[in-house]
Amino acid sequence: MANAQHTRSAHGTADEVNLEFDAHRTGTEEAHHPPILVLSRDANLVETVKKAAPRGTPVAPAPDLDHVAGKLSDLKPGVLVADTASTADVAAMVAQLTQHFPELVVIVAGKREDSAALMQLTATGRIFRFLLTPLSHGQTRLALEAAVTQHQDLLAQGQRLSSAGGSSGGEKKNYVVTYGALAAGLLVVIGGIWFGVSKFTGDTTPPPVVQQPVPAAGQPGGVPEKIDPVQAELALAKEAFGQGKYLEPAGDSALDYYRSALALDPNSTAAKDGIRDVVDKILERAEGSLTSEKLEDASRNIEIARDIDPAHPRLAFLDTQMARERERIKLSQAAEVGNRVKTLVNQANDRMQNGRLVAPANASARDALLEARKLDATDPNVVQSVRDFAGLVTEEARKSLAAGNLAEAQTFVNVARQMGSAGASLAAVERQLSDATKAAQPAAAQPRRTTPSNAASDPLVADIRQRLSEGKLIDPPGDSARDLLVNLRNTAPTRPEVDELSKQLTTRLLDSGKGATAAKAFPRAEQLIAAARDVGARYNEAGIAQAERDLTAAREANALATNIVSANSLKRTRTVQPVYPESARKRGVEGWVELAFTVMPNGTVEDVEVRNASPAEVFDDAAIRAIRGWRFEPVERNGERVSQRAMVRLRFAQSPNQ
Repeated sequence: MANAQHTRSAHGTADEVNLEFDAHRTGTEEAHHPPILVLSRDANLVETVKKAAPRGTPVAPAPDLDHVAGKLSDLKPGVLVADTASTADVAAMVAQLTQHFPELVVIVAGKREDSAALMQLTATGRIFRFLLTPLSHGQTRLALEAAVTQHQDLLAQGQRLSSAGGSSGGEKKNYVVTYGALAAGLLVVIGGIWFGVSKFTGDTTPPPVVQQPVPAAGQPGGVPEKIDPVQAELALAKEAFGQGKYLEPAGDSALDYYRSALALDPNSTAAKDGIRDVVDKILERAEGSLTSEKLEDASRNIEIARDIDPAHPRLAFLDTQMARERERIKLSQAAEVGNRVKTLVNQANDRMQNGRLVAPANASARDALLEARKLDATDPNVVQSVRDFAGLVTEEARKSLAAGNLAEAQTFVNVARQMGSAGASLAAVERQLSDATKAAQPAAAQPRRTTPSNAASDPLVADIRQRLSEGKLIDPPGDSARDLLVNLRNTAPTRPEVDELSKQLTTRLLDSGKGATAAKAFPRAEQLIAAARDVGARYNEAGIAQAERDLTAAREANALATNIVSANSLKRTRTVQPVYPESARKRGVEGWVELAFTVMPNGTVEDVEVRNASPAEVFDDAAIRAIRGWRFEPVERNGERVSQRAMVRLRFAQSPNQ
């Protein structure tokens, strides 16, 4: 028996549906339960009966009456489920069966238009119960449990009669003769049916039936009380609701049963009220999440409730509460940002007063203002402090120029431009610096070439090398190796250090990008590789392209590994039940195993791994062997078959009478 159950995965953020299987031993121990024989060509009907059958009860399908006749002597079924679509005359067939096997309990599954005739057969005691197709899991489960109990009662009654009036040897002999007579009788019935016997309760007189004493209703062998399918679904819904199974497990939740009842009777007030009660419980969860400031959980529960009952009166109220909570959190976050910006501006002002404009690293006025501007560039205090800083840096550039220190003057000019300054004072200093640089060129005997010692003495080149050694490749904005290299390119594009530093930075960016890819920090990897392309596409195009391909492949692999769906959401074409470990069975150990696996494009299963188990390493091997034998319909996306990661939970539980 299988039943789906919602659990919260430890590896994801959304609820996942895990399919639990009750794994039982098959063999002699199942002989305690009467087999169920299903006469039907409908695979869905047979599957529903298998899932709804009482635990430990074998279910055997038979597509036609020939197969039924062949299996009766081998299986000795206790219950027969007959599909009206697979036999032309249910009444004649049942008459033959009950004549020879009064202990066989017959359930008939038919369409809604057959209900009047099936109800008549039920009322006269010729069949035990009838079900309407397509079968409901809950209604089928109740009917099969009652049928198995009825068969056991009839067996007990027959044994009491036999012990009172005959020997065991005679019983065995008569039993074999009875099965032989039934097989012969069924062949006659089959011949008549195939040549046009009227359906169900026609004018054709059925073969004479040996009259059995009919006990009172409610006694073993008596005429069973007709089950109202709507009430059956409502009873299951109330049971699930009482157990807190409002939405899950799928197919066995209160919501599923209430919806099933409503489908059978669209005017059922009890079903409508039950669905409203389920929505109330979901909204209670949402309110609890709101109180705990878990907006994501609250929003999810509200949307679930809205999908079920869009007209629920509490939805509007909770929408308002959600909006207020979002606004409150937004204001709270804004207040935190404002306080941080205020602190940074105060730090910057203090550092400007103490002359710490661009140094030391990470403790200068420039560092504080860059961080403050990143948090809130529109804050008036930030804007004013940046203006003050630009004015001070421009003044320092003028002083350095007056002292003949052209490189230092150029550094201050670059910092002022980096902070966004474009004032007239800065423009004047830049013109003076340009004139001074040109005037200094003829003084040399030959065109001035930058030597390694000159490069080392250049503050901008030194800053770039320092940022490289510190690993500040693209951060902080405006003061990273990349940003300073851009300044160097703009001011001195022909200097040999430009190519040298560009190659070094490209290599460092690629190495860091590969490391971020390996660590699955994909946004950071994308930033680093994109920066490598901006800086050094002409130096290492092949390496950059390969890093981009590796990033794409890693993202796809990670998406496959983390996009785990429930096995219940995929269509299985083959299921292998796990074998209960003998050692665990003898010790009475029960438990479960949660597994993840990949459904390949051809529908096979690979990469099976145990995610969790209780107890550990007891049922792991049995679960893995079973899952590897499963097969699925291939998963398609955009018209192509793809691999899909899935998760399932197999539960190992012994039958009560084991």
